[in-house]
Amino acid sequence: MRLFLLRHGEAGFNALTDEQRSLTDNGRFRLRQMLLQHQELLEGIERICHSPYLRTCQTTELVCEAKAVATSPLKLLTPESSPQKVINWLSEQTDESLMLVTHQPLIGNLVSLLCEGDLSRPEPMMSGCLAIIELEFPAAGLGQLRELVH
Repeated sequence: MRLFLLRHGEAGFNALTDEQRSLTDNGRFRLRQMLLQHQELLEGIERICHSPYLRTCQTTELVCEAKAVATSPLKLLTPESSPQKVINWLSEQTDESLMLVTHQPLIGNLVSLLCEGDLSRPEPMMSGCLAIIELEFPAAGLGQLRELVH
């Protein structure tokens, strides 16, 4: 499996709840620029699953502007979710190439757990950052980080 982990673009703080925070104009611009510059990396993505939070929905829409693909919300991808539960879910998927659009601290912990086998050094994934991981099988320590795009 080729796993694409994308952290949502820069979000504002002018919402009543964390779930309602939306992307800033700068966040949209920078994300579009990154996706345009690295469009070839998106080839082959079969499906995008994203957190139900507004900013990840908006980020997913921007990805779909560059690469039309099926999308679906997944409550398992919220900020404080368990990375091990996400890995367990991944092990049930049949996609050869899948993108997850999510948040910190989950995304940094997922990179660490998949590639290092533990949570001791979470990857500092900034807004709009993309990690590409190759997996023979989704399990702790079995992933190889192929690319990290800021």
